[in-house]
Amino acid sequence: MNSIEDKFGGLYIWMVTFSAAVGGFLFGYDLTVISGVLALLGSDLGHELSSNEQELVTAMASAGAFVGVVIAGLLLDKYGRRKAVACGAIVFAIGSLIQAASYSIPQMTVGRFIVGLGIGQASMVAPVYIAELSPAKLRGRMVTIDALALTCAQCLGIAFSIGFQRVQHGWRYSVGLGTAPALLLLGLCFVIPETPRFLIMKDQLDAAVEVIGKIYPKASRKEVTDKVKLIQLQLHEDLGLQQLSLQQSFKLLYRDRANLRALVVACGIVGINQFAGTNAFLYYAPKLFAMVGFNDALTVSIVVSGTNFVFGFIPLKYIDTFGRRRLLLWSMWVLPVSLCIGAIAIHQIPISKDLVVKDQKTTWAGVLVLVCVICFIAGFASGLGTVIWQVNELFPLEVRSLGAMMGVCTCWGSNIIVSSTYLSMMKGITPAGTFGFYSALMGVAYVCVYFCYPEVSGMTLEDIKVLFKDGFGVKESERMAKERRRGMNLENMNALEKGAAN
Repeated sequence: MNSIEDKFGGLYIWMVTFSAAVGGFLFGYDLTVISGVLALLGSDLGHELSSNEQELVTAMASAGAFVGVVIAGLLLDKYGRRKAVACGAIVFAIGSLIQAASYSIPQMTVGRFIVGLGIGQASMVAPVYIAELSPAKLRGRMVTIDALALTCAQCLGIAFSIGFQRVQHGWRYSVGLGTAPALLLLGLCFVIPETPRFLIMKDQLDAAVEVIGKIYPKASRKEVTDKVKLIQLQLHEDLGLQQLSLQQSFKLLYRDRANLRALVVACGIVGINQFAGTNAFLYYAPKLFAMVGFNDALTVSIVVSGTNFVFGFIPLKYIDTFGRRRLLLWSMWVLPVSLCIGAIAIHQIPISKDLVVKDQKTTWAGVLVLVCVICFIAGFASGLGTVIWQVNELFPLEVRSLGAMMGVCTCWGSNIIVSSTYLSMMKGITPAGTFGFYSALMGVAYVCVYFCYPEVSGMTLEDIKVLFKDGFGVKESERMAKERRRGMNLENMNALEKGAAN
């Protein structure tokens, strides 16, 4: 039945993937546009914002996203992936307009919370949507496109802030422009299909056959129907799991040991992603670079976003060939090392307790901090920044929505903690102490990934659950990966021999 996995092709699947990836674009745009807003805001909300007020405004979007994820997770299996994406787009557009029209901190925080609701829905549903549509051999790269859309939007967000920095109240324009991709995503939702797995779950088999036929245009009618039967078989195993109530689904997620292990791995890698402090770098980049002596800190910040975007192409090329696990292990060591060196460098800079540099000039230490941040972002984007968007593939279909919801809730819950405490931590234990703290966390995280994160590249969504039946499946996944590579090598050798014979 899985012979169909080699018969994908055509532009259809790529067009649908790029359309859904606009959901990731919304998250990325807001991530950096708020850093420009904090740098350009001045007294437009009634007075200059204190560090605590900046943390409040920043963290409210994360709080809204947390709630948005819960709403999307509870409704995803009832109304479908496509409608959830559309709802997120509408909410994001409304929040962007409220922010752009804000003249007080309460109004701004409301706008930030509403934008967060939209981000939460889009950030959860878009990767699930793409993963359920993707052929197994392309799934990693296709979900990576969502991450690349996110980092591309980060560059545009900071670029618009730079472009509007000399315009009176220019931050309002950069925030308001967020409605454009939201409306684009809303329009695309009328064109893209529902995922075949959701259609099968709702017994819409003819529609599922049609969508799978477009994804695998080289497959025969029998192969397409066999693929539908395979998904049905997985869905209907045991007691007809697609009919479970919400309470029963939660029990299945937490009481089934395989599902619970998958949940631990998914939430663990997502938590590691956020507690790396990467989003704090992006949120507060202008403030950080001003703190270490750069005069045009906003312009310097685009280097960080640009690095995140450029190095995101590494997993796009290699995530399905080298695999998720190897990308993580090869790139994550850069994070604690960069932060450790950065801690030593920033300790040499005279910074007051109010996070203001005492000598406003760029020194070797300030340049070294910038280099360390760039190296950190490069290591992050090469592995951890992309792999977290793949975690929904760890869950079987009957608990995928809830599992993805818990993973993204972990993402935004961790984000709230980091974004609402980062500046306060710098004041409390110094910038060097903050860098050192996150460096230590990433050292522990590397060990956890080594022992607990299995390799699932190349496996169908229906086969992954087997890995977690008797443990975290690290050794078993490596064995299976070697067998797949050996099989691919044999296929290539046979093809060469046939070509030589002809």
